Amino acid sequence: MAAVSMTGKAGEKMQEEAIGNPDANLQDVQAELDNLRRDIAALTQAITSLGSAKLQDAGARATEMGAEMAGASAAAYQSARDGLRSAEQDLETRIRNNPLQAVGIAVGIGFLAALLTRR
Repeated sequence: MAAVSMTGKAGEKMQEEAIGNPDANLQDVQAELDNLRRDIAALTQAITSLGSAKLQDAGARATEMGAEMAGASAAAYQSARDGLRSAEQDLETRIRNNPLQAVGIAVGIGFLAALLTRR
């Protein structure tokens, strides 16, 4: 109970000082506002730094993914190109080995194409 009365007395004393000295009260409020401004500025800086770091991280990951995709695309292109070259060489070899059969197939395909385009 003694602590309560001391707290009450201390509170009353602070009120008396605030009422008795309005300039001191105004200075305290100004000091608290200055502290709040500094704290807000520090928080803003911390959030900005965090956002900047996250943005740089995302940019690095996007660049890495782009490089991986470019490599995969180049590999797929080269694979398709090699497959077409192989098919072309295989077709040439078959035509050289069986020229009459190749001519007959070409004539048959031409005849079918002519029939289909006429109608």
